[in-house]
Amino acid sequence: MRECSAATNRDRQVPAADTVFLLVVINNLDRLAAAWDQSLASVVSDVLQRRALSFCGKSAGIVRLAADRFVIMIGRASRFANVVSLADGATTAIGSEPIRFAGAAVLAAISVRVLPPDLGRSAVFWKVASSSKAIEPPRENAAWRLRYRADMETAVVAVDALRDGCLSLAWQPICRAGQPKHVLYWERLLRISIDGGPAQSAGTFILAMERLDLIRRMDHWVVNRAISELCTVPEICVGCNISARSAALDHGWVSVIARLRENPGVASRLILEVTETAPLPPKAILREFVDALRSAGCRIAVDDFGAGEGCRKALTSLQPDFVKIDAAFLRRARNDRMGRWRLLQLSRSAARLGGIVIVEGTETQSDALLAQQVGADWLQGYLFGEPSCEEPRSNCPEDGTRCEAEIVADHNGIVGIGNRRASALERPVEFGSTCSRTVGCRLIGLAQALILGHLVMGQMHPVPDVLNAALAGGWFG
Repeated sequence: MRECSAATNRDRQVPAADTVFLLVVINNLDRLAAAWDQSLASVVSDVLQRRALSFCGKSAGIVRLAADRFVIMIGRASRFANVVSLADGATTAIGSEPIRFAGAAVLAAISVRVLPPDLGRSAVFWKVASSSKAIEPPRENAAWRLRYRADMETAVVAVDALRDGCLSLAWQPICRAGQPKHVLYWERLLRISIDGGPAQSAGTFILAMERLDLIRRMDHWVVNRAISELCTVPEICVGCNISARSAALDHGWVSVIARLRENPGVASRLILEVTETAPLPPKAILREFVDALRSAGCRIAVDDFGAGEGCRKALTSLQPDFVKIDAAFLRRARNDRMGRWRLLQLSRSAARLGGIVIVEGTETQSDALLAQQVGADWLQGYLFGEPSCEEPRSNCPEDGTRCEAEIVADHNGIVGIGNRRASALERPVEFGSTCSRTVGCRLIGLAQALILGHLVMGQMHPVPDVLNAALAGGWFG
């Protein structure tokens, strides 16, 4: 604790120069050039630089290092409340809107990093330039280009819907087998309305954004929306899907963690469901993400278990509180002996990961019986109700007030959950950082908690529990 306090006081010191360097990387510029042509990629790079200058103001300047990256020099940085508002605002202002050119509409997948203030300008530019690369279009065929363009068109529709307020979240319960009035928690499922039509599943849009590595902003929106609802709807527990591609700490998740720590009663009722439809990040990054979210009080579920690309070691590092078996395995088990054996083995594997096993896709009483036979006590599917926009009842019969996910947590009824949450709260949340000073009252101190690994080269270096110190120190204004 003394070390954290000392680090906090040191990070509050105001540096001599009120200047911040932001590194902006366009992660998909090579793909855009390959799917369309180099002229579109050049337009994208130019537009993003103009947006950066517009956001940062007259005191900013830009140094272009390569076609896919540039550094923004921001003077009078203390006018920003903190590094979260700076990085988050820059990311949204620069990369959130589609860029339209020659009949195409595309989205840039950008990352914004705060560079260490203790490096001189020449050192900053040399270090970043040495890690930059020229655009080398991937060697893809015509079929890849067609799919990439189709995915981009789908993603643009989703982003336009987000901007226009055409996204919503439907409710679907997870119920106890044989006792459907007992609700474990309610899953919030993303719905999208196109051209004023009825709300529909956003699954196709999510998969397209996931393949393009554009899903993180959508996941941030879903979780923040759920937190806002939990603040006004007591006694209900909810689960939100997030892509495995989003399961890495960034300034958006640090902002979410700040909200959860300000509302511990909300955090205890939030479950983040990490889907297996994309590869999980490296184990160290995944563990860092999970520990940080658990330290704020929320819980973790593995969604679509068995259907995706998550390796068993990575899933084990999650230590999930809930494991949801993909609906496809229940469908195969209905009329197929091998399918039933596979469902049983998957249920046993899920149980070994820890927490509660949930079987998805339960549509009939026969499905419910089959799921119970393989050891699942909790079920989700149309048998208990289709996804609905109507706000659900807030009570369960057991105590008349709460969803059972909160009850079992309160009584440590889930084997291992109490211990896992306690260890997460006690374990330092390790972040990599090379920053050691503040900028303009409170900026770069929080950068220590935000920047994952070496800010330029991507290396990981453990540091003390800076995130906890930052949040405790009130650095979010």
